[in-house]
Amino acid sequence: MTHPYQVPPPPKRHTLRTVLIVTGVVAVLCCGGAGIGGFFLFKGVKGATDPAQQAAESFVSDLEAGDADAAYDLLCSGTRGQYARDAFGQGIAKQPKIRSHEVDGVNVSNVNGRTSATVNMALTLDSGFTDQHVFRLVKEDGAWKVCGQPY
Repeated sequence: MTHPYQVPPPPKRHTLRTVLIVTGVVAVLCCGGAGIGGFFLFKGVKGATDPAQQAAESFVSDLEAGDADAAYDLLCSGTRGQYARDAFGQGIAKQPKIRSHEVDGVNVSNVNGRTSATVNMALTLDSGFTDQHVFRLVKEDGAWKVCGQPY
């Protein structure tokens, strides 16, 4: 015998669909947050390294132009103490002329309150030879200056 009343089936649950929607929303939020965080991290690093890179490039550009006086002004006080302006100019004149340069990397560090940087450059000389040179810079009176063996 059949019952005149049939029990309606239980309503369909959309658990899988709900889980997939929640997972998708979480994934979009995480990826968006990571992208935004990465952008601000990149801007922060770029803001820290750009001034040091620009100082090193100004120094090398002055050497390329044959302007030893302008390059001398970009030396730190310790290095200027090792080279008189005239001696620096004479030393630069004896070096192979730099035809072009390319920055290969910049590293800025702060150790015990002393901010320093290294800028790695490929210097193409007039002979065609490419010299890999590391410029060491320190921050003096708020400006980046080239220190150590300048060139």
